[in-house]
Amino acid sequence: MKNMNWDDIRYFLALSRASTFIGAGTELKVTHSTVSRRITNLEESLDTRLFHRSEKGCRLTPAGEKLLPYAESLESTYINIEEHVSGSNSQLSGSVRIGAPDGIGNCFLAPRLTVFQQDHPSLQIELTAEPMYYSLSKREIDILVTVQKPTVGNVLVRKLTRYKLGLFATPEYLSSAGPVSTKEDLKGHRMIGYIDELLFDHELHFMDEILPGLSTNFRCSTVVAQLNATLSGAGIGVIPFFMVHGQKRLIQILPELTIERGYWLKLNPESKRLARVRSTIDFLVGQIVTDEDLFLSPPQDVGSE
Repeated sequence: MKNMNWDDIRYFLALSRASTFIGAGTELKVTHSTVSRRITNLEESLDTRLFHRSEKGCRLTPAGEKLLPYAESLESTYINIEEHVSGSNSQLSGSVRIGAPDGIGNCFLAPRLTVFQQDHPSLQIELTAEPMYYSLSKREIDILVTVQKPTVGNVLVRKLTRYKLGLFATPEYLSSAGPVSTKEDLKGHRMIGYIDELLFDHELHFMDEILPGLSTNFRCSTVVAQLNATLSGAGIGVIPFFMVHGQKRLIQILPELTIERGYWLKLNPESKRLARVRSTIDFLVGQIVTDEDLFLSPPQDVGSE
């Protein structure tokens, strides 16, 4: 084996996770040609091919699969050195990437994380508030919020909060479409919901729970889009309470009809060793505990029918 540049391991891990040179380059903030060159250097130093390259991307060879756990172990060692030797336990710095569904990510976490970062200006916050989940094991994310309790994997899990959803619409829509006095009346209304084939978690399939056979007329892949569609008068939306507080243009329909779900936090055990990750979790949990009523109590500033 020739002299190996240990920094090439970062490029190996990035490419194994992204599967393309462009994706790995984006993660590492370098050009795709730099990634290709560093991978070639690593392969030459090990005298073996680590990736099968094709037009569809790169996948690990058997040799690459053997290297992967060792590379991840080196990455963990590097993180621990950075954390414990550089003094970052005493001051929060570096980056924390948080993945969350778009509703809680955009409408609850984003404004509060901004306040947290103001107290820790050297901390870099990356919030991926999208309707999908990322991999903790592949280090795509440090902290992951889900709507389903995780049951498998080497991860740490804690429940964040329960949350409730209700039916909401604008007065203008109800004036033109007619009132809703019973659940059966909903069949004559335009319902707003998720696109079934793009639903990222079966826990978000609400319509049959509200009324068997109830269908949607306007479908969106994110709950933020559903809220905006509801506000525009497109129909009746199933919206979490915490997103509706302050939306004075909405009326709650059938207030006795609510749906309850929960938010769970997942964490890679390696990430918990980092002070910046632990402090971010403590902050988020504290914010949710303080604002628990937002998640569970009906909005007081909207009307009802």
